[in-house]
Amino acid sequence: MRVDLHTHTFPASTCSRITQVEFLDYCRSATVEAIALTNHGDIGDNIALEQPLAEIGVTLIHGIEISTLFGDFVVLSPDLEFLATLRDVQPLPRRSQLPEVAAIVWVHPAAGGGRSGASYYSGMADEVAPLIDAVEVYNGNWPDRRCVETAQRLVAEYETAATGGSDAHEVGQIGRCSTQFTSPLRSTADVVAALRERAVMPITTVPKGGRLGRLFGR
Repeated sequence: MRVDLHTHTFPASTCSRITQVEFLDYCRSATVEAIALTNHGDIGDNIALEQPLAEIGVTLIHGIEISTLFGDFVVLSPDLEFLATLRDVQPLPRRSQLPEVAAIVWVHPAAGGGRSGASYYSGMADEVAPLIDAVEVYNGNWPDRRCVETAQRLVAEYETAATGGSDAHEVGQIGRCSTQFTSPLRSTADVVAALRERAVMPITTVPKGGRLGRLFGR
């Protein structure tokens, strides 16, 4: 089962051009089984879209993207009250600050922080690794070799799960990178469990060696 673990919609992410209606229509036409919605510090679209997606058989995976001094992270959890406390720019949460069912994915690590302005440096990983469950190896906006190889090295060195996400800000970008799960998913909690067990594999359809334009953020 393939799931895009990194997407953005408007108005929750002002940098996105994907409206709620377009997101719903895409999921219907592409016969999506599950998809994550990871807007910047805002769960409004998650709340609005969960039931309409469920009515067409799509499981919505709940998440928020935060930008920190260590770069950008997607926090996944079924606890919407907790996710609602997260901001678009903030410190990276400690384990003690997370609900029992939650996972943190370090997204496009070599690219740094999109909203915080943080830059990646090699020693950063020693501080970040104890706090995360996965590293995003394939990101639709950052397919160049440096970004992919840095992420792969982090996965190998710190033995985390490896994921893929489109980081879509336009409808045509959804699904260009995704994560293969070995078991069916029925909820956000299932995704968190699979990441903790490393029962996932990153998938990309983006040509290697290129770098796509990023008109509306990351």
